[in-house]
Amino acid sequence: MTRLHVLQRARELGARGVAAVWRRIRRNWWLDRTCIAFLVVTAIVFGLSYYFMNVMANVASQRSKQIEDALGTRFTLPDVFFEFIGYVDLLWMTDMFDALMFVPTVLLVLSHERPWRVVSRLLLAWGLASLIRITTVAITSVPDPRPTCEYALGNVFSTFTLHRCGDAIYSGHTLIFVICAMVWASFAPKNWIGRSLTTFAWALCIAGSLVVIANRAHYTIDVILAWYIAPGSWYTVAWFWYWHVTKKGRLLKIEFPVEVGRHRDSDSPEKCQRRRVELGLMPDGSPYDPVAVYLNAVRGSVEMTPPPLSDHQPEGGSGTLMHHRAEQGIDEKHGPSPESDRTDVGSQAHVSIPVRQPAQRRSSGDLERAFSEDFGPSRRPDDATDK
Repeated sequence: MTRLHVLQRARELGARGVAAVWRRIRRNWWLDRTCIAFLVVTAIVFGLSYYFMNVMANVASQRSKQIEDALGTRFTLPDVFFEFIGYVDLLWMTDMFDALMFVPTVLLVLSHERPWRVVSRLLLAWGLASLIRITTVAITSVPDPRPTCEYALGNVFSTFTLHRCGDAIYSGHTLIFVICAMVWASFAPKNWIGRSLTTFAWALCIAGSLVVIANRAHYTIDVILAWYIAPGSWYTVAWFWYWHVTKKGRLLKIEFPVEVGRHRDSDSPEKCQRRRVELGLMPDGSPYDPVAVYLNAVRGSVEMTPPPLSDHQPEGGSGTLMHHRAEQGIDEKHGPSPESDRTDVGSQAHVSIPVRQPAQRRSSGDLERAFSEDFGPSRRPDDATDK
């Protein structure tokens, strides 16, 4: 094969790759104006929560300095894990574990078939946890567990630093660990590769928490609180998203970018239809309306033609009409009789209208486990190859 052939082959492969990426962007990443506005507002709220969390951490650092000056000494509160885990002066490892958790999570988002849904859930949960941290970091001032920490003495609104003194309750590094692990637990592929990567993510999360304690970046109670608050924020957002976005057919280009009810490209049409039935949504994302379904079925099934005239009819247009109305059992003053109306409807059209059977009452947890990626799909006989 000549060099020219190699170059031509490389160009063809490159063109195919670019075309495939563009198709995926158009299919999975393209948004309408409503979804763009929602994501912009979500990003702004997240940015503000993170900024004011930094402001309150600076306030906590300055208060910690004032307490140390008043006492004339720096001390560390007793901590059980400090007695079992020796001190390690490798503070950069806490940031390294942040990167080890965050970078693979970004790759998961890029490869996901509903990427903006993952981004929205991640930002909302992370922002909610940051809002909670705003209310805790400066309320109770505790002495910093790390003897070599530095105070943030500048303007609280313009000072940005890491690992400052007094920035204790609760651990922001552990918050990032757990939120990223929750993303993997909820949105990783439900096969052995996805489960293996999810297990590895949780192992990194636990190791990062121990590294935070070993470096005395936080007390153990700060790490434990992060483990409580991060999953709580994640599932609070998941509950709100399911009942107020998914069930109501909102933000469709984020929730179902390809087709309403479709989670994966490999989902069968029957599986998508089952999801729509359970969610109470029509194929266009509108709420299920039995009256509209009935009217559409009637319009599509009933042929609007006049009934045939009787063989015995008097001459004349008005007599023909009156004779026909009399044969149909229609009284001029009182309208059609119930018996004639039922007979006429039964004889003119046979309408096959799909009737939605009343579903068995389910709890919100059952629905979430059945039709959300947070817990994986319910296992049906024909779902053996799902995800």
